[in-house]
Amino acid sequence: MHPRKLIRPLLALGAIYVVAGCSQLPMSPVDGTMEQQVQPEVSSTPQDVAPAEEVAAGVSRSKQIRGLLGGTVAAGDFTVIVPPLAVNGTVTVTVTQPDVDAPIVELDITPASANRFRLPVLLIAKASRMDRGLLSLAYISRFDPATEQWERIPGCTVSLLNLTVTAPLEHFSRYRVEAQGKAGW
Repeated sequence: MHPRKLIRPLLALGAIYVVAGCSQLPMSPVDGTMEQQVQPEVSSTPQDVAPAEEVAAGVSRSKQIRGLLGGTVAAGDFTVIVPPLAVNGTVTVTVTQPDVDAPIVELDITPASANRFRLPVLLIAKASRMDRGLLSLAYISRFDPATEQWERIPGCTVSLLNLTVTAPLEHFSRYRVEAQGKAGW
């Protein structure tokens, strides 16, 4: 589909979100605490591929997402929000935080051919353990295996109120929260 043909449906979808209000969004406040906002959904529906499971000293969760509807997957300190129409068909999204004490997450999508998004997918990191002085300087970076360097993701935002760092993603990879060039919390 030509990008111009997507504008009207996307504007309509945005209008629905505005009319529905924040209470209907995946990251809407529940009792005013961020921990409740980003907790993974507990469901016995076929959409859950696997419950959150411990991986060595970390945690991982996989979930089927229907591209038309979008969805949310959370594990440890990280939440991924796939907006409607960001992917084609049905995909399986896996969020893995290998070490719950480290601000690193590995994101995966199956099939691999779906690892290019039509719309940015949001990665949200709870950074409540990060030093408050560094939080305002925090951002999310991606590990580039070709250069073996961490590269800052453009468009990151910090919420000092919710103690989160958010990045728009074009594809899944390995990411970390950092400030002043060092991973932290």
